[in-house]
Parts: sequence; C-alpha cells; structure tokens
Amino acid sequence: MLIRIEGPGTFAVEVVGVSRRQDVLADVVKRHGRSSRTVTVDAHLILENANPYDANAVRVEIDDALIGYLSRDNAARYRADLAAAGTPDATVQCKARIVGGFETASGERASLGVRLDLPPMASGA
Repeated sequence: MLIRIEGPGTFAVEVVGVSRRQDVLADVVKRHGRSSRTVTVDAHLILENANPYDANAVRVEIDDALIGYLSRDNAARYRADLAAAGTPDATVQCKARIVGGFETASGERASLGVRLDLPPMASGA
C-alpha cells in the first residue's frame, strides 16, 4: 500500500547515511535539474524489516535508488505512527529536498544532504 503524505513545508526530518551515497544523489540532481541550491523531489519511505543492524530501519529512496535512512529514533517514531494509523506496513511517499552540492568559496564541493517534509511525529520529532 502506498500512502502520499503532505508535510508542513519545513523539511525538518534529516536523512542519515547520505554521505555514502553522494554519487547516487548527484545523479538524482542531474536528472531533476537544478535551478538553485536545492532540488525538491518525491521520496519513498520503505520499511526494511530484514535490516541486520536495525529491526526498525526505514530506508529512503528517490527514483528507486537507496539514498539513506531515517535515524534510529525517527524510524521508531515513524513506525509507531504508521501502526497507530492502522497502516503498519505502508510505503509512504513524501517530498524530499536535496541541498548542497554547490561550490564553496574555497573551491570545494559541498556535500549533498536530504531532508524530508513529514508531518510532526506523534511521539515528537
């Protein structure tokens, strides 16, 4: 089941693990174009029950590519909210904002980061 969630426009939930997926993010940015320092795209949050490191893992995909995960705390709260809504196994689509990648004053390239536009989680987030 796919559920589309509209957030408040704050993009307050950070995706972790993106430092290992900079090439994938750069490809996403190229495909979606860039008119400023940010690109807003759709992301899917997929439960990863078989993750050997975290039984509550929630993977974040953009364009069917893994780009990172919710933090452990956010993943647990997110799963609790899904269960409370009666949709414990749902895949959620939300807006994601990719930021960074620009050239800094020193000539280096800033890393890309990703933030999700999710409603505040019931357990606080």
